Amino acid sequence: MYQRYVRTTAMRAISANTINMYQTVSAPRDSSTQIKAALMAAVAATTVFAVGNNESHQVATGSPADDARCFHEVKRMFHPVGGVASSCGIVGVVATPNKGKTSARSFLVEGLTVLKNRGYDSAGIATVGPSGDELLVTKYASAGDNADGVELVDKKSKEKEKGHSVGIAHTRWATHGGKTDANAHPHLDSSGKVALVHNGTINNANQLREELESLGHQFTSETDTEVVAKLIGHIKDKHSLSLRDATERALQRCDGSWGLCAMSRDQPDELIVACNGSPLVIGLGRDATYIASETSAFNRYTKEFISMRDGEIGVVHADGRELDLSRVQHAPDQQVVLSPAPYPHWTIKECVEQPEAIARALGFGGRLTESRVKLGGPDSQPEKLSKIKHMTLSACGTSLNAAMYGAKLMRSIAAFESVHAIDAAETTRKDLPAGSIDEAGVIVVSQSGETKDVQRVVTSAMEKGFTVLSVVNAVGSLIARTTKLGVYLNAGRENAVASTKAFTTQVTVLALLAIWFRETKDAISGVSQASQDTSTLRDALMRLPISFGMALQTRDKCKKIAERLVDKEHMFVLGKGYAEPVAYEGALKIKETCYLHAEGYSGGALKHGPFALIEGPKGKFGATPIIMIILDDEHKHTMRTAAEEVKARGAEVIIITDKKSLASGLADEESTIVIPSNGPLSALIAVLPLQLISYELAIKKGINPDTPRNLAKAVTVD
Repeated sequence: MYQRYVRTTAMRAISANTINMYQTVSAPRDSSTQIKAALMAAVAATTVFAVGNNESHQVATGSPADDARCFHEVKRMFHPVGGVASSCGIVGVVATPNKGKTSARSFLVEGLTVLKNRGYDSAGIATVGPSGDELLVTKYASAGDNADGVELVDKKSKEKEKGHSVGIAHTRWATHGGKTDANAHPHLDSSGKVALVHNGTINNANQLREELESLGHQFTSETDTEVVAKLIGHIKDKHSLSLRDATERALQRCDGSWGLCAMSRDQPDELIVACNGSPLVIGLGRDATYIASETSAFNRYTKEFISMRDGEIGVVHADGRELDLSRVQHAPDQQVVLSPAPYPHWTIKECVEQPEAIARALGFGGRLTESRVKLGGPDSQPEKLSKIKHMTLSACGTSLNAAMYGAKLMRSIAAFESVHAIDAAETTRKDLPAGSIDEAGVIVVSQSGETKDVQRVVTSAMEKGFTVLSVVNAVGSLIARTTKLGVYLNAGRENAVASTKAFTTQVTVLALLAIWFRETKDAISGVSQASQDTSTLRDALMRLPISFGMALQTRDKCKKIAERLVDKEHMFVLGKGYAEPVAYEGALKIKETCYLHAEGYSGGALKHGPFALIEGPKGKFGATPIIMIILDDEHKHTMRTAAEEVKARGAEVIIITDKKSLASGLADEESTIVIPSNGPLSALIAVLPLQLISYELAIKKGINPDTPRNLAKAVTVD
């Protein structure tokens, strides 16, 4: 049995309220100099400390009013402009010959460069001449950990430049077939006339391949995409169909997901686009129409776009004549910077940007006022949301770690009767809240807003009638459009594959949501006085941008610690309470960027098995490094006991703490990192030195931290 491809002859009208229940906040016009000046001014108004000298390191003066004035001083220093938008990427263009602002090749390479942050292991472009006389394909895999397929494509395609005005391009993250030039997109049909790029997975590709091989077609790659290309070409030639009709008929045979763009030498003035479970947007320019996985790829050329819906197929011409203009949306301004300069890598740039990103997530005070939390999306339906008693948070990877932290914050202020975080990849309908639909809700968390597993949870929850909120960074992304209710991170574009500022802003926004639910329920029930726990969390949020700015002072010590980890084979990161999900996130960063096996555990969990992996100084790789987050909270004695236990077994103990005396007798000065103390968000600050250690260790090992091998930033496939 095949999954039928649902034909939509006309693009359906998009709802006017698709994103109006989301709250966006302006981004600063400048970055480093203004934020540094702002933070310096703000810190000067607080109790300044010297890291490593004081017994207890408090950022604020102790007065919430002073903290608020300090925070709003940071806000005052910024000049807001438009908002920011954020697996593999698709780019396409069909322009009027000789009227386009740039050649198809130049635009395609630029678009691929913009989409590099999604992660990829190969890249390719194809352009077609105006008379269909030639179809030029250039594609390469990124050979080696630090090779760049996009740069290779740019260099080699420039040698063939013909000034074509129609073309397609793709960055690939391998799902079917290895990382080779042959497996890179675009793929051709057997006649060499049809070229195709595709995101997604075709589940019945092997069956279709065998069928096509029996008909005499020969394959040059291992990919499911080549199967689709040859199937389209076969149907097109056999039945003398247009490319659009052949594509529609071919997709009726396919079971799976796709976002695809195809072109043909027989119809060189058009592109065919189709969408089913993998997002595509169509940009409308003056003399050209653009195709991309996200609007950032063509934002420099046009802000007008149409989002494709599942089951749609369309024909795209330079003048956009077959498109339904009633569905046009306006993309926010996106200042897409193509280089991390003056920083050597995006990863360190985005680490340093975290104080600013957190300030944006807090709306520069617009979301966190002295009286209440204001969130545009949830504020539109307080009565409905206040009825939710049981909340499930669902996410993957880094976002799951943030969701776990957020769930702990929600429990701490009794925002719900029950709240828990679950891995979206493991979530089934049975994992969703039980009981009354009105009393249960789901919050999904995703940086990209495209994560396939998270989108599956959204679909399941909405089909069951649950209220679903989303916390995403990419404005207008698939998950944001689907839920139509949520809060944007406003973290700014994150280019490095391994997430840094998205994690911290996700926790920040989840903390805002926790307070919003608590305050909304209190207001409806007539409670006027906030609980002590709620007030403490509010104050901690006020101080958070400054706390992160001060924690950046730990970089030199993080660099020295990283030097000691270069030859290690495995390590652990331990935390308890709020620090537990931070330990998971720190271990994940080390795995991602350094290719060093690191495991995060709750502080007391090692003795339940992993103790067997601890080696002393005489071990094959020396003493096992264990980073321990020991904070001045109710878990400090348990964590110190755990540190004593691993030290007794010869481990190399490294401590991150907000109170220097907690490391006494456990680690020396060079192995102790002191961070600011900031109540329930102290553990969040501890993630910054973990990020810095992973970055410095990657550099020491000769690894590009921005593009870890085998990883994609937007995981849009199963």
